[in-house]
Amino acid sequence: MGIAPLMAVMIGMGLWAVIMFRDLGGNIDVILRENYRSVLAAQRMKEALERMDSAILFAIGGQEERSRDQFTRSRPVFEQNLSIERGNITLPGERDLADELARLYALYGEQSERFYGLPAGDAKERTMLYFSDLLPTFHRIKDRADDVLNLNQRNMEEMDGRARAAATNSVRWMVLLLCASAATAGLIALVLSRSLLGPIRSMTHAARAMARGDMEQVVPVLSRDELGELANAFNGMARRIREFQQAGTARLLRVQKTAQATIDSFPDPVVVVDPMGSIERTNPAARRILGGSTGGNGAMPWPPSPALRTPLADVLGGCGDYLPAGVENAICLRDDGQERFYLPRILAIQGDDGPLGAAVVLHDVTKFRLVDQLKSDMVATVSHELKTPLTSIQMAIHLLLEEAVGPLEPKQVELLLAARQDSDRLMTMVGDLLDLTRIEQGKVQLDLHPVAPAELVEGVVSRFEARAVDAGIALSGQAAPGLPPVLVDRGRIEHVFDNLVDNALAYTGRGGRVELSARLDGDAVRFAVADSGIGIAPEHLPKLFDRFYRPPGSKSGGAGLGLSIAREIVEGHRGKIEASSQPGRGTTFIVGLPLAPAGAVAIPSHPGGVKA
Repeated sequence: MGIAPLMAVMIGMGLWAVIMFRDLGGNIDVILRENYRSVLAAQRMKEALERMDSAILFAIGGQEERSRDQFTRSRPVFEQNLSIERGNITLPGERDLADELARLYALYGEQSERFYGLPAGDAKERTMLYFSDLLPTFHRIKDRADDVLNLNQRNMEEMDGRARAAATNSVRWMVLLLCASAATAGLIALVLSRSLLGPIRSMTHAARAMARGDMEQVVPVLSRDELGELANAFNGMARRIREFQQAGTARLLRVQKTAQATIDSFPDPVVVVDPMGSIERTNPAARRILGGSTGGNGAMPWPPSPALRTPLADVLGGCGDYLPAGVENAICLRDDGQERFYLPRILAIQGDDGPLGAAVVLHDVTKFRLVDQLKSDMVATVSHELKTPLTSIQMAIHLLLEEAVGPLEPKQVELLLAARQDSDRLMTMVGDLLDLTRIEQGKVQLDLHPVAPAELVEGVVSRFEARAVDAGIALSGQAAPGLPPVLVDRGRIEHVFDNLVDNALAYTGRGGRVELSARLDGDAVRFAVADSGIGIAPEHLPKLFDRFYRPPGSKSGGAGLGLSIAREIVEGHRGKIEASSQPGRGTTFIVGLPLAPAGAVAIPSHPGGVKA
């Protein structure tokens, strides 16, 4: 009811606009349909008449054929437009003009026939006939066509004036109606706002109070209209929210107690952190080993150990769970004054809207760590004890092969050569075990110096060049120009590259290729050893750097320790080593080594290079 007057004004304005546009359209239609057709017909008659007059002049000038052709083509045009004009008589006096045009055109036709009836060579007679009869008739026809043209143009101007006057009057009325509708709309808005804003303000105030936590809100119901129904619905909603709040609070407390009891029942230390890395929950085992950093539950900062800081940030950043399996990833913490080793497992806690935090579970692997340490010590002891008798055996075999104690038969030489080969392989295996044990125990100190990457590449290529030529394999090395030096223990890094190139040559057939390259990759230099050999199946790549692991079909006679030692050496340099391969298409090993500090100068190698 409040907007009914405004709707009436809108309907009235719409009807007035329809009438106005209809009148304007009618005037325009009259102009286009009546006057414009006559104007166009008169104009075209004049153009056709002038072409016929030009044709007669062509005949006088001696161009008979061109004259007849143009005259014949122009006559139908004039006659067609004369017919249009005679069928579009809309103004007083226009019919007399049209009849006069028809009569004069008929006379002009008779005169032109008489003209063309004269001999073509009688130019004098034709000229006299043209100036005495045809030209005066031509001017009279043209004058009557101009009269028709002017008559219709004057009428078009009058119709245009009436249309403009109607449009002006319509604009005035539209402006008046718009002003009236604006005043009506303002009055309606004032009345409606007073009746609507009061209840709305009450509900807004109540809603804001509920948002602040005050659920005891009741909106007064002042009417039975839509606003009254809205107030009733709001009060019902507030009542239901109060009921849900009471029930939800009790349920939330019960869930929190259950969750805490579940975490407390774990024998392993458990720490639950929020997306910012602050502690939310811990169990007694975690509070016992972490001490003052976990004074209780509730969000509080937690500075994790350096070994946990990076994986925890990765998990909170959405990189997936951190689930290490090896004992070497264990961290050392104190429990009741004793050092114990824990294997951390960081699990992401996901919600519908994203990560809610992470759970850090610390598994006690102290016993496994001790067993692993005992195993390493035993391996080191056994390897060391085996090294002395193996050296003696090698020396004895060497003396026998040199026949220092007497001549040998061919069969004896063959057996001794096999024994020397086996003893050499066994000595290499014992050396690898000792190296791996020393590296794992941290007894190997790296002698770090800046070294030019190009020198490392050239040194490896020079050491294996003769072997590659004998095997029929193309060995090449290339370092990008201007590479900064890397900070490495040259001897041990050369041992890594020697191992990788040795494997590449062993698994690449004759006619293949092995390429060693180096290029800058951020704050490190990326070395690549790529071959075109037999490749490695995808299922074997994850275990490639494990100790004592040899892929099926391995041609190497080693114990599967070379790549493990290479990984330990590279990681000792704070670098990274990885492998990619496709069966039948070759293998590529990538070694990333950190750059030397700014301003460091690479130390040139002494002749012959440095060996591990």
